[in-house]
This record gives sequence, structure tokens and C-alpha cells, in this order.
Amino acid sequence: MMTIILAAATVATNAVAELAPVTVYASRIGDTEDDIPAMVQVFDAGEIAGSGARDLPEFLKKQAGIDIYQINSNPMQSEISMRGFGESSFGRVKVMLDGETLNNVDMAPPNLMRVSLGSVERIEVIRGPSPVLHGDGAVAGVVNVTTDTRDYGSRTRIYAKAGSQSTFGGGVSTKGGVEEDGLLYSAFYDYLQSDGYRRRSAYDLHTAGASIRRNFENGSTVALRANYQNAFYELPGSLSYSQWKNRRKAASSPRDWARLWGYGISLDSKMAIADEQWLYLDAGFSHQRRKAFWGSSGYWNRYDLFGLYLSPRYVNEMDVAGFGNRFTFGLDFRYDRDNITDHSGFNNPKYHFDRMRYAAYVHDEFFLTDEVSLVAGARLERIENRWAKYAGLTDTESTDWESDFELALVYRPFDGMKTWVRGTRFHRSPFCDEMNYTRSGELLKPEKGASLDAGVEWKIDDELTFDFDGYAMVMEDEIFYNPYVTFASWGWGGYNCNSPSKTRRVGFDTGLSWKRDRVAEASIRYGLVHADFASGQYHGRDVPRVPNHRVRAEAGVWLIDSLELKVGCRYVGSQRLVGDFTNEHGKLGDYVLFDVGLYFDAPWGWAEGWKASFVIDNLFDRNYCDFAGWSTYYNAAYYYPACGRSFMLTVSYEF
Repeated sequence: MMTIILAAATVATNAVAELAPVTVYASRIGDTEDDIPAMVQVFDAGEIAGSGARDLPEFLKKQAGIDIYQINSNPMQSEISMRGFGESSFGRVKVMLDGETLNNVDMAPPNLMRVSLGSVERIEVIRGPSPVLHGDGAVAGVVNVTTDTRDYGSRTRIYAKAGSQSTFGGGVSTKGGVEEDGLLYSAFYDYLQSDGYRRRSAYDLHTAGASIRRNFENGSTVALRANYQNAFYELPGSLSYSQWKNRRKAASSPRDWARLWGYGISLDSKMAIADEQWLYLDAGFSHQRRKAFWGSSGYWNRYDLFGLYLSPRYVNEMDVAGFGNRFTFGLDFRYDRDNITDHSGFNNPKYHFDRMRYAAYVHDEFFLTDEVSLVAGARLERIENRWAKYAGLTDTESTDWESDFELALVYRPFDGMKTWVRGTRFHRSPFCDEMNYTRSGELLKPEKGASLDAGVEWKIDDELTFDFDGYAMVMEDEIFYNPYVTFASWGWGGYNCNSPSKTRRVGFDTGLSWKRDRVAEASIRYGLVHADFASGQYHGRDVPRVPNHRVRAEAGVWLIDSLELKVGCRYVGSQRLVGDFTNEHGKLGDYVLFDVGLYFDAPWGWAEGWKASFVIDNLFDRNYCDFAGWSTYYNAAYYYPACGRSFMLTVSYEF
């Protein structure tokens, strides 16, 4: 899907509009950052390149202050967590790459390694629900990655990196165009290989993509994209508490591995149909194959996931009675199919799942004055689910009608400050392999929830910014895996179920940052959340896997005009173990991690175009764990140790 860049809306017919710095609201409508009733973090290509981040998960963790869990310290198993969600938190964050949704129909987290940082033009993080424009699953926030460029100038970037655990990789990206013909092109290839921190945790990854776009004089555009990925990684398994403390690099699964292969194509178009009126049509197809092998008995399974989407929408930016207005009406259609071949002794050797979504939505932003705008929207979505050849289900089909709403007021008292208050009603459909694994054999129903947000963003001056976003969220029928509900006489078991009680989350995110280019910079982000069950069997208990506090602080100083030294610190508070709804099995302790890096970037002279970074993470080799759970099968906790001290050297040249 395309990036849409529009001028700031005029608030009266005789007003003079000035072009504002533009952020695209997840490639759906052309809002400026000042228009969106939410906390929005925007990172451009320069900030991304200067961060020294080795991949998207690391960038989001360090620069955006988002919790990223990496099982087995493997970037391909990265999970995003926002706003106090626990075990399946990645299912409540919408991740988009050039408008394509990366979230899966099953319980595999979005593949963040589909994104090549070297080809990215902008990353946007929108905190809080965005249900009207994005529908199913946009509960805790949206991460939108854009690779589109409006620069016709040719530029090519070549990079190489190497680090601890025999990690090395490289890649190339190129962009450019022919302005006279309105043609833009881009292409990239990335490779990454590592032995991993633990034994039996090696991985390698190939990722490639290309796009071509045609721009027309009247503002219309059409673009075609393609992507490819091939990855392999080992699965060392979890450890007991004693193993984690004494042999954290050990592997409990000596033979397990997984392979991922996939490709996709997408088409987006923008057509000018009248003054300030546009018609968009986005479409795409993807195929992803995942195969896993585990256990001494040679068990394996294979998933073939097919996705097809079609999304037309109409945008009208004409003033209404002299007031600025942006109206959007859109339709979303998506079809997902998951073909499963299972050789694990399960009684369903071959089965498949189909999901079809149909949605219609309206969204409007009306400028009451130069300072005040009203945002309102509604979405109606029909979700059809069907399991075939799956034994043990009393229900094999379900149809759900879900409605989402948004109402917000945005107030800009002066240039550089935005305040907002927003209420939303949203839903999330269960993953296909989540909805069928129930005690009764009945399919799970979608989650529903409501959120109230209020916040402020203040660009105090060109160097200093402050933001704050407070929220209160209540969920109905939240889906979780309950290990205490057994299905066999010997006690092993557990089921997914809709919570009979409400869950609630109250918290805030805030940040303060200062930067004087080529002199010094400092920033701090703090998040506080309390997540608990509001009634029912676990009334008053904490929701598992939710740290109450998290802090990311960073400071940097330029030693010389082209060399910066950065020091960072991250604190994550204690949290309940996954599955411990009774809160009886202790906590995973808090931890503090330090990192340090040198960043070289000479904008002139003989070194122009060269960039380099050397980063050491977990500087003091802290033995910590960012994923742990309670197992009724072993009547004990299990742990996935996180990476110890590691380093990475990256060198790139752009010409």
C-alpha cells in the first residue's frame, strides 16, 4: 500500500495552509502528526541509520521504549508488548509494512525480520487502540513501517556487520527514479547468520524485496511490490530454574528446529477523481510456509498460510461550511487460509482453517477552529471462521459481527503543543489455533474492550520534547490459556478460554528528550501499568507477564564532530509467570541492563557516505530472563534465558 502525503487541512476557506511535517496514519489516511488523537512517535531514515540498531526489534526496544521479548534471544522470535498485555501481547499490536499487515491468523507473532532497516524511510509508533481504521487486533497500538521514498535521486547503501556468537551479515539497498517520467524504484537484499547465545540456537535469514511506482501529474499513483524470505533457526527449548541459574547456555531440546519460507506481492493505487477527492485501491497476496521438527520421536508439522486482501477507500478533503474537514469511507476484505499437516501423533494429520473478514468503516476529522478538531469514526466487521477435517470440535463454524467506535477531541493551544482526549470501543478475534483449543470443543468468541485516553505532546523548542499519555482500559472476554483446567485424568492439560471476568489496565507512558546536533543528547521514557482481573475466579489477581514499571534512559555526547558515544540503561520491573493466574508461584525478578556504543557518521570530507557503529549490549553480562511460565505438567516453572553480553560492529557506505 502506498504512503499518502497531504497538506495540513485548512480550517477555513480563506485560510492560508502551510505544509506541516507529515506522518501517515498507518498508510490509511493523510493525517499530520498534530491531527492524530494519540501519542505518536515518528523516526525518519536519518534517525534510523544513526541509531546503530541491528534490526527492527532492537530499534523499537531502544528508540521507541517498547517491550520486546525474544524467545531464545532469536530476533525472528521477537514479540511486541504494549499497554500491559501478557502472553499473547503481540496479537494486540498491529504491525504494518508499507500498508501490508504482518500479523498472522495463527499464534505465530508478526515476523519483524521482514523489515530491512536499511530500506526504511520512516517508522511510526501509535500508542493506544486504533480500531476504526485498522479493525481486528489494533488494541494496544500500531507500528507502521514505510519504505516508500519521494526522492528521485539515486542512492545505494551497502553494509556489513559482525559480532559475538559468530554473528555476521550484510546487505544492499538501492532507491531512485526518473523524475521526467514519474518513475520511482527500490530494491534490497539482507542476509544474517548467527550461532546464537545458547547451544542449539543458531539461525540464518535471507530477505529481499523490490518495488516500482509511477507518479502522475494530477497526483495519481500506482505501485507494485514483491517480497521474499527464507529463514532457518534452531529451538533449544526452556530450562528449569536450576539450569537457568547455573547453565543458562544449555539446550533442553537437542534436535528441534524450524524453517520459514514465504513470498508476497501487493498493488496500490491512488486516483484523483475530483478536486480534493481521491479513490484508493490496495490489494495483495502472500504465501508463508512454516515447518517445525521436534522431539526424539521425529515429530514435525507444517503450516501453509495464504492471505489475500482488497481495500478500496474514498477520501474527501473538501471544506464543509468553511471549516476544514477530512472524510473517509472504506471497505476491507481479507481472506486467510491455514493448511496444517501434523505428524505428532495427533488425531488430525491434515486439516485446515479459513477466515473471511468483511468490513465497512467511516472516519471523519472536522476542524471546529484553528486549534480544535473533532475526530469520529465507526466500523462494522463480519468475521467468518471455519475448521475442516478437525476432530474433537463440537463447533466447526462461527460468524461474528463486531462494531468498533472512536470519538476524540484534539486541542492545540499553540504551535508545538497537542492535547487530546479519546474514547474507543474495539475487538480482537482469536487466533485460529487459539479459538479451537477449548475444553468444550466450542469455538472462542472475539474479545471486546473499551479505552479512555488523554495526553499531551509538547515540542518545547527545536531541541526539547515532552509527551504523556494516560489510559484506562477494560476488556471483556479476554482470551488466555488456563493451565489449571485439565482435560485428562493424569492432570496434564490446559485450555484456551474466554475469561468469565473483566480485565482492566490503568497506566501511562511518558517521555522527555533533548538533542543538540553534534553536541549532546539525552532521553528518558517511563511506562507504568497495573493490569488485573476485575471480577470472577481470579478477582484482584495480577495479569501474568506484565511488568508494572519499565524505564529506558539514554545519553550521548559527540567526542568529535563525527563520533558520538552513547550510554543506555533499561529497567524492567518484576512480573508474574506466564499462566500463573492464581499468583501463587512467585515472580520473575526485575532487571537492569546497560549498553554502550560508538557511532561514526561524517557528513562531509573524505568520509562522506560512510557510517559505522560498535555497540555492546548487556554490558555487565546480567543473567536475566524475559520470558518464563508456570507448567502444571511439571508442577514447576520454566525459563528462556536472555542473551548475555554481546557486541556488534556495523559498517555501511552510501553513494
